[in-house]
Amino acid sequence: MSPAASLPAAVDELYRRAVEEPSVVDDAWLASWLDEIGAGLEPPVDPVIAKSIRTAARRAKRLARYWAGRDPSRLPDWRNGVDEVLGSAGWRPALALARRGLELDPTPEAFREVQERFRAVHFQPWMEGISFEEYLEGR
Repeated sequence: MSPAASLPAAVDELYRRAVEEPSVVDDAWLASWLDEIGAGLEPPVDPVIAKSIRTAARRAKRLARYWAGRDPSRLPDWRNGVDEVLGSAGWRPALALARRGLELDPTPEAFREVQERFRAVHFQPWMEGISFEEYLEGR
């Protein structure tokens, strides 16, 4: 698995933390998170990846500010907390990372990841009924 393939899950974890533990997600913690993510990437860092990671960090900061004064335990799932604050746009950085991961290292897992994340952002399927092999042939 390429380092880019793990980035959407890292954004999920960042958002989960911003909703469930907002006091932890401050400027210093986000700087550390960005350094840690950057350390796993080979230079030069892909511009799409860099932009998406920075956007996710800014959105996590916004999430943390919102949830700092509220009780996330009332939520059925932390993802609902992201939706409440950011709507579907909150999931765009992870979708961009999943798409870039699919471009850089096309695997069936990366293909499924893009399908799932596309639906979360756009509320419609992407490449539904198309197999990974058919996707590769059409590239």
